[in-house]
Amino acid sequence: MVSAGVKRLTPLTPIAVLLRPLPTAPLQAALQRLADRLSARHPDVLDRVADIGRARLLLLATDLPWRALVTLERDGARVTVDRHADGPDPQADAAVTGPVERLLACVQGGGDGDAMFFAREIAVTGNTDVLVALRNALDGAELDIAGELAALTGPLQGPATQALGRAGAVYGRASAGLDAFKADVRAPLQARLDAQAAELAELRTEVQRLRRKQPRGERTAAQGAQGRQEAAP
Repeated sequence: MVSAGVKRLTPLTPIAVLLRPLPTAPLQAALQRLADRLSARHPDVLDRVADIGRARLLLLATDLPWRALVTLERDGARVTVDRHADGPDPQADAAVTGPVERLLACVQGGGDGDAMFFAREIAVTGNTDVLVALRNALDGAELDIAGELAALTGPLQGPATQALGRAGAVYGRASAGLDAFKADVRAPLQARLDAQAAELAELRTEVQRLRRKQPRGERTAAQGAQGRQEAAP
């Protein structure tokens, strides 16, 4: 079961409904080109992972309708994309589940995977040896996913870099606004819960005070009557 934190609402969540009917082939082709470029520019990542043999990493985006299986071998990486609703998850050695922003942070090695895991922003399952090898390889690679994506556009790299930068800024503002909205919505509920907890604590204190004032004989008789009631069928 994926925790509620991993499934949190993001600015991409409503867009996922519109993207669900789209074919996966163009996205898979684009990700495969990106994987080929990264493999050529960072062969050390593949070398480190190859020490444990072939590694299959499943990336499950909770705020998009797709999942990607990345198979890493010494001679390159292969990407397979399908929809969450297409059936059970494909076989993988390890899986990382979370919002796409957090998945990108994990792949780039720029995010603190342990902090995201304990904050329930991502869920990590699978072979620990594979996970440790992948983390060590990615942490040392210093990948720039946005820069590599822009480079795939060739002569349009400059405008593509600017567009990705603006998109990232828009996403950041939308995410901050969404977090503030969720905090405003949760605040009244949290205040009610805190008030109820305080009232319950006061009631417990009052019950304990009354019990201490009750004569010992009456207290023992009351406890005996309570025990007989609980034992009665």
